[in-house]
Amino acid sequence: MKVTLADLEKIAKALSIKVSYDDLKTSKGGLCRVMESRRIIINKHLQNSEKISLLARELGGFDLKGLDIPDSVRKKIEQESEDRTKS
Repeated sequence: MKVTLADLEKIAKALSIKVSYDDLKTSKGGLCRVMESRRIIINKHLQNSEKISLLARELGGFDLKGLDIPDSVRKKIEQESEDRTKS
């Protein structure tokens, strides 16, 4: 099964993280905190595959144990999280 942005956005929503796509001139995006809310802002000009990788990588920093996540989506998150720790 191919992992989609919608799959990852559902997980973010379950974690009360707002995901938005903005025109970021010099950044791909990432996690930030605005007041008490957590947000993941993604450059809307990225390829879909890059958006998926970025969102999966950021979600990998959260505790996902209690969530019902399809195996393919969980694998993608774990894979991207591992890639982040290597670089």
